[in-house]
Amino acid sequence: MKKIAGFLGLIIAMTLTLSSCRSTKSAEKGNVNTNVTTQNNTAYATGSFSSANYFQMVKNNETKEENLTAKLKVTIQMNGKSISTSGSLKMKKNDVIQISLVDPIVGIAEVGRMEFTKEHVLVIDRFNKQYFDVPYEEVSFLRRANVDFNTLQSLFWNEIFQPGTNEPNADAFTYSKADGSVPTDNQGKVNIGYKDKMLNYRFETQQPTGQLEKTVISSNDDQSAQFSFDYTDFEKFEKTQFPSEMVMTFVMGNKNASLSLSLSSMDNNSKWNTRTTAPSKYTKADADKVFKSLVK
Repeated sequence: MKKIAGFLGLIIAMTLTLSSCRSTKSAEKGNVNTNVTTQNNTAYATGSFSSANYFQMVKNNETKEENLTAKLKVTIQMNGKSISTSGSLKMKKNDVIQISLVDPIVGIAEVGRMEFTKEHVLVIDRFNKQYFDVPYEEVSFLRRANVDFNTLQSLFWNEIFQPGTNEPNADAFTYSKADGSVPTDNQGKVNIGYKDKMLNYRFETQQPTGQLEKTVISSNDDQSAQFSFDYTDFEKFEKTQFPSEMVMTFVMGNKNASLSLSLSSMDNNSKWNTRTTAPSKYTKADADKVFKSLVK
């Protein structure tokens, strides 16, 4: 259970940056777009199921763009409370993920920022003038779940991944229908599974497009502890489809939290600053202490 708890750090970090946003709105979640098609997969074979071919189809759905920028509506639900605001998402493949949040009333001033690079995790709380900027291995709630930049990047970019490797291998995964049976045709959902010493990974995909619709990560020692990342309302983004609705959900015992990201105005703009520096007058906080105080 302690290992899957690390994924709550994603939601906790976002909660920190939203600490000054006092609005209370209901989370909105889009419906799954079961009619999504891609230019890469318009001629899916009608023969028997092939794990190698299907895995490649899932990979073909990944956007080939290096940059993605979008406007955001963000809603967090945690401990019975709801916080909402707007902001922006900026990502550069194999380099950085930035989430900026603005004051929900004024709608201009930035109140918080999260930045994930290969080297560090940066969270800036402008309302309380504090921040933490540390390597992944120094944040216990991320280290316990083996969360690194490659994992986060795959989650935010709607990609399948194999922990500990830069490029997943089709032979390392299992393939099954929702009822656990082996796929034999090219219709219906296919769960692509992977298991390591700590966690179980399930990538829920939809035939015939091979679209990744949900990633579920659960603990080996406690199946009630689970982190999921849902992708819905796919829209055309350059030559592929990309989800305009993404929802992170964490459940562990009687604790649960969710983070909803609604994307709009998606673009492949590359003209933005990929690194953020915390103001010198801000106080550097202890990431683990922040985490513990927020989950009490």
